[in-house]
Amino acid sequence: MDKCPVCGNTNLISGKKEYQFVESGLDNVILAGVDVTQCPECNEEFVSIPNVVALMDLIAEQIMLKTGRLTGQEIRFLRKNLLMKIAEFATLLGVDRVSLSRWENEQVKPTVANDRLIRLTYATCKKINENTRKKLIERLKDKSPEDTCTERYFIPAFTVGSEVRQSRNS
Repeated sequence: MDKCPVCGNTNLISGKKEYQFVESGLDNVILAGVDVTQCPECNEEFVSIPNVVALMDLIAEQIMLKTGRLTGQEIRFLRKNLLMKIAEFATLLGVDRVSLSRWENEQVKPTVANDRLIRLTYATCKKINENTRKKLIERLKDKSPEDTCTERYFIPAFTVGSEVRQSRNS
């Protein structure tokens, strides 16, 4: 990037840093070693996030394999990563749209069985690779804890891609 697209400043600062990837719809995803360009004039920050589709699949894989029950944000993330509307995903799960909405909005926790069903439905629809499938099956063999746990997902940086603008002022 030669100049800031917001203010036109050509005196930009580039480097690598950790970036909280809130654009994913999750507030607990940190991208490590991401290329960031900052404009000291207007305080805009431009983040290069390569291969966003593969990144979202990687995040989904980590969510599927996590211990503890899924959070509402994670359920919504998995559904949206399948490019499904809430009614469509609810139909696949065999629940009504209102139940799925309550899970996603954390008004009600899904049962352990429904948590497993969400993971398995995602894995089936996404056609995950054999290695991930084996890990998921091993993880599901363990008795799932009753409590939902929020994990931080640290994702290593990719090397090429598109830019996402993040304002420091927002």
